[in-house]
Amino acid sequence: MDVEELLENLKAVANPDDAAAMKAYMKNKFEFLGVKSLARRKLTKTLFKQQTNSVIDWNFINESWDNPYRELQYAALDYLEIRKKLLTPSDLPRLKKLA
Repeated sequence: MDVEELLENLKAVANPDDAAAMKAYMKNKFEFLGVKSLARRKLTKTLFKQQTNSVIDWNFINESWDNPYRELQYAALDYLEIRKKLLTPSDLPRLKKLA
């Protein structure tokens, strides 16, 4: 999965006014593009369905998590939610690191 592609898709539906409000709501701790949850989930659901392999893409998750925009971190969580049946006990250290 390509984080840059996801970022470009999110930017296409971003609203700068929403970004300012989201950043203020989170007490300026995170950067936001201004993509609301419903729009983000609709977009990511389409992208995530394209991935058919039977392993978790930890590279995608880590790249998304390291991105300054909070929406990409939320997308990583959306991805994990959709693929949760593929998680194994060996993934626990990685999940703890995200937490």
